[in-house]
Amino acid sequence: MVQHKILNFKQTILSIIILIISQVLSIQISNTIVTFGLPIFLGNIFAGFLYVLFAITGLFLLCKIVLKSSLSRYKITKPTLKPIWCIVAIIMPLLVVFVFILTPGYWIISNTQDLLSLLSGTIIFFGLATGIVEEAVFRGVIMTTLEYKFNKIISVIVPSVIFGLLHMIGNKLSFISIIQLIIAGSFVGILFSLVTYETGSIWCSALIHSIWNIVIISGILHIGTSPDDTCIFNYVTETSSFLISGGDFGIEASIISILAYFIFIVLAIFLIKRKYKKASL
Repeated sequence: MVQHKILNFKQTILSIIILIISQVLSIQISNTIVTFGLPIFLGNIFAGFLYVLFAITGLFLLCKIVLKSSLSRYKITKPTLKPIWCIVAIIMPLLVVFVFILTPGYWIISNTQDLLSLLSGTIIFFGLATGIVEEAVFRGVIMTTLEYKFNKIISVIVPSVIFGLLHMIGNKLSFISIIQLIIAGSFVGILFSLVTYETGSIWCSALIHSIWNIVIISGILHIGTSPDDTCIFNYVTETSSFLISGGDFGIEASIISILAYFIFIVLAIFLIKRKYKKASL
């Protein structure tokens, strides 16, 4: 058991290191090429492509050399999507946005100088690429490794908590905001994990993750207690409640977002139970 724990820890750390190195390398290479005259929007697209390429290649080598297995065994398969989760990917962030704009607040529209660069960075790098890479690491390698070594409950909870904790990096958070972030990060991680189990691959959770990033944390729309001048649309809420605002981390850690995660966690559990029920007949 001790050896298993050491191996699991090693694989988890290696997976996260691959994520970090892939992100840094992709940004540095694209920035270097931009300095030689490549348009920024193409640099953003290139960075997103490199991020996914480097990460998947690194995970492939990790699976082959360390885990002695294939990517597909760790739910990193050929891209496949289920209609129900494609719908959820759109509904979940829009539901959160809709609820927030019903709260007291006001709109600010900023004049963005380079709209194409902002959109390419938002959609390609921070949206699609980040969603794919983070799901491949957390719901692919880490979650599946824990499932093989322990059980599905541990494999769902542990990567989800780690996922929440890592979002503390680079943020100055109060104690209450840290607790909020851990709860919210764990809930959304559990949702992604259950979607991966229900579908058998990372791709639906990657889509949900990507569209959430594009809508909620992109440069297109910002919702918070103060405006963000780098975003096109700002909805400035007038709430003083940290539960609604999400505290120092923002609306992803708000009670509104947590409730949205919970709703679709229930849906995922229902679909998993129905799937197992059909399989047992």
